[in-house]
Amino acid sequence: MDTEIRQIQKQCLLLLDIVDGICRKHDIKYSLCGGSVVGAYLYNACLPWDDDVDLMMTRDNYNKFIRLAMKELPEGISIHNYQVGDDFSTPFTKIMNDKTTIVQHDDCISGVFLDITVYDKIPHNWFAKVDTFLWKISQIVMIGKVESSNLQQRVRNLMLSTILSSRRNYLKIMEKLVVLLGTSSKEYSYSELFGAFANTTNFQPAIFENYAMICFENKEYMIVRDIYDYLHTRYNRTDFREPKEKQYAPHYKYVNFNLPYKEYIKLKTQE
Repeated sequence: MDTEIRQIQKQCLLLLDIVDGICRKHDIKYSLCGGSVVGAYLYNACLPWDDDVDLMMTRDNYNKFIRLAMKELPEGISIHNYQVGDDFSTPFTKIMNDKTTIVQHDDCISGVFLDITVYDKIPHNWFAKVDTFLWKISQIVMIGKVESSNLQQRVRNLMLSTILSSRRNYLKIMEKLVVLLGTSSKEYSYSELFGAFANTTNFQPAIFENYAMICFENKEYMIVRDIYDYLHTRYNRTDFREPKEKQYAPHYKYVNFNLPYKEYIKLKTQE
């Protein structure tokens, strides 16, 4: 019998097939990302303890995918980020099975999901400092207000109540500026400015501009060609196996494969 984590993985793989189909149809480049690359590299499969699947795209591919996915995702599968949708304002994209429920450790409630992170061009000129500044402000916006115990925190909270009051609007403005700055230099690297984590690691262009196919869960999916270079840059180590104490599901604490997450939210509000 499948474990609960394996059932989550199978749901994520169904979402991966949907995304892969749209990308193949429209010649959109993508790659497995993060822990999914580690799983592909070590096992040609999901890490046994991983409870999601992650993808990554460069900005042009990412925006093209979002436009098409809004039209082509099947019924019951939805797309969410700060650009689309009304109940999630994440800086990255979630492709979600609306007919399921998963509750994460931070109490975020959604359907079982697949994450897609965008990598933007970071120019090799002084505009790179602007990108870094915009990213730092985005971290403040995403974290939100904190306890006002000193002047700096009070100023921070005032900004979040006024000029930075809309997380969605700030991310949209940041996107336009980052895309514009990315064209300002012929020399550039790629970075995860709109990612889920506080990470501004720079990747060499060749990593995100060359792709291959890899066997992952007995099917062929797209991945960056230089897998080792990607993993070494991201994790800054040469051994990508995790010790036993880190082999646990990183996201979820409750899952229901037969209950739509919006129904779950209604039930919780009635308690």
